[in-house]
Amino acid sequence: MKMNKTENSNGNKYIPKEIYNILRKQHYQIKDHSAVKLCGWVRKSLLENKNCYKSKFYGIATHRCIQCTPSVIWCQQNCIFCWRVLPTDLNDDNDKFNKNIYYKLPKWKEPEEVMNDIFEMHRTIIMGYKGILDRIGEKKFNEAINPKHVAISLSGEPTIYPYLDELIKLFHKKGLSTFVVSNGILTDVIEKINPTQLYISLDAYDLDSYKKICRGKETQWEKILNTLDILESKKRTCLRTTLIRGYNDNIEKFIPLYEGANTNFIELKSYMNVGYSRKRLNLDDMLRHDEIINLSKTVEENSFYKLEDDAFDSRVSLLVNENRRINPKIKFE
Repeated sequence: MKMNKTENSNGNKYIPKEIYNILRKQHYQIKDHSAVKLCGWVRKSLLENKNCYKSKFYGIATHRCIQCTPSVIWCQQNCIFCWRVLPTDLNDDNDKFNKNIYYKLPKWKEPEEVMNDIFEMHRTIIMGYKGILDRIGEKKFNEAINPKHVAISLSGEPTIYPYLDELIKLFHKKGLSTFVVSNGILTDVIEKINPTQLYISLDAYDLDSYKKICRGKETQWEKILNTLDILESKKRTCLRTTLIRGYNDNIEKFIPLYEGANTNFIELKSYMNVGYSRKRLNLDDMLRHDEIINLSKTVEENSFYKLEDDAFDSRVSLLVNENRRINPKIKFE
């Protein structure tokens, strides 16, 4: 059978060969349009008994978390801080990747198939640790092979997947909690979905900063603002701002947006110089943890958000809405 010109040697007809090979080199497990990658914190939890900031803030069992996406390369933005490979990172014909391949949508699989693909890919990854049970312990290994939490946040924009609402419900039916991280552009999807916790990435404070940082369009920024307007009606929400030195670290400019959205939580997190973001930004563009704390205190002093917690290793802080205070720790079943 003749292979499609975009199809790689593993038979994936949706992802350009060069991008697919890069993702595989970065240890992505990929099945059609979905992918799973072991979070570095899961590895640290298994081998060093260290937990991620989501465990500290929200009570997530780090070693029982799946980091996944139902739309691995499809996103409306090209954020300069994104760790994934972007068409503009490649030396090939970028215009070809952008117009003819990169944004061409796949034939989407049904949500139950996607869920099963995600479980299968996660199991494949975790089984690689079976050979070092003496280091991990059989109990922790068995817990990791039976996850209880799904972070739909790996790469791509999850709301592009047309059955995201159904996928979330299937995970919940299986007894797993869900965190969804979205760029907020598809407001109608945001209104529909009900994950355990909904994150909206808010990395710009106006149209100019949005074009510079997320490299998006004016119409997309307007849609993000529409999404901010509806977040108060959602049950458990968080705005996450990735801070880049000299780009968006004037935190006072975000405060009107934070208060207008009235989310339960805000996370302020330093940009991290990892993955393909190293082609676009430098180590000096990261903020120190003490700088994150100082910016958090500025938000605290000028809004109804109060600094609740922080995690040094991840250079991140958690602020809680005093007017809509809920316990950050989730009561998992």
